[in-house]
Amino acid sequence: MRIKWMKYKNGRVDTRDITQAVKSVSWSGSVSQAARAAEIAVVNAPNDKNIKNLKLNIGAGQIIKLYEDGELIFFGRVQNARKISETGTVAYTCYDLLNHLLKSTGVYNFSNTTAERITKKVCADLEIKTGSIAETKATIKKMIVDGDTFYDIIMKAYTKAAKQTGKKYICRMNGSKLSVEVKGKKVKNFVLAEECNITNTEYEETMENMVNAVKIYDEKGKQVGEVKNEQWVEKYGLFQQIYKKEKGINAQTAAKNMLQGIEKRVTLDGINGDTECIAGNGVKVYDKAVGLYGLFWIDGDAHTWENGTHTMNLELNFKNIMDRKEYEEPKE
Repeated sequence: MRIKWMKYKNGRVDTRDITQAVKSVSWSGSVSQAARAAEIAVVNAPNDKNIKNLKLNIGAGQIIKLYEDGELIFFGRVQNARKISETGTVAYTCYDLLNHLLKSTGVYNFSNTTAERITKKVCADLEIKTGSIAETKATIKKMIVDGDTFYDIIMKAYTKAAKQTGKKYICRMNGSKLSVEVKGKKVKNFVLAEECNITNTEYEETMENMVNAVKIYDEKGKQVGEVKNEQWVEKYGLFQQIYKKEKGINAQTAAKNMLQGIEKRVTLDGINGDTECIAGNGVKVYDKAVGLYGLFWIDGDAHTWENGTHTMNLELNFKNIMDRKEYEEPKE
């Protein structure tokens, strides 16, 4: 792991390697959090003659870059800094540039466009560079937003597109560029196994978000259809939601996609981590102790580098889920 600090001085960019001053690094993200975070603990012991004082003056808004095996895995800005006397460190909290999309709001009136065009438009307005933007070719006839975050605008557009394409999408920063990807990437050449790199696993089943019946209504409030999983209703009782028809969207398909059964969640701790094990990706797991075999989807991840060791904590899901943001027609 290498850590670099970029600062701007007199119109110039000065890049400095601060790895030797860093005690630990945590790098994390989740499907619902969107922006990835990095927590960097820098040694702060000015009175200890055995520790070289690098006289770092890292300020809010400055750029921090993380490299693993020579590859850039994080490019973000310092959000805040706090000194901790007990540990003799300064802790810097950083977020990647997706944070700009989460913290900025806009007003737009889109018509006869696509999710990919909407993404490029709002990113250009916010001066965020774009990389690979997933093509949907799904027409969005109308979408009016008033005060939504730029991230929500993008995900509302892709949620509408997902109802037509049947695919799931996720926003990610690749360096300083925003990418929108079809969710489903699998970690290659890496397996989590109890005899090798798993240190602890917890398994949970929950019906907290169950939906086993969806009634479909038209724009006049009249019920025009229903989707129901009879087996789930008989076994768990009725958990019902409604779906209001949208122009250009297949109502039966959209309602069916709302059905949600028993959720199975796994929290796993491992050593000798892999930086491809991040929220949105799939990873193979083999753990006889809790009966887990096969491909699981990462909902959340936290990687830590300390004392030469790379550990990680993963929140796993049996299903590949999307951070859906539903669009509601504004009331007249």
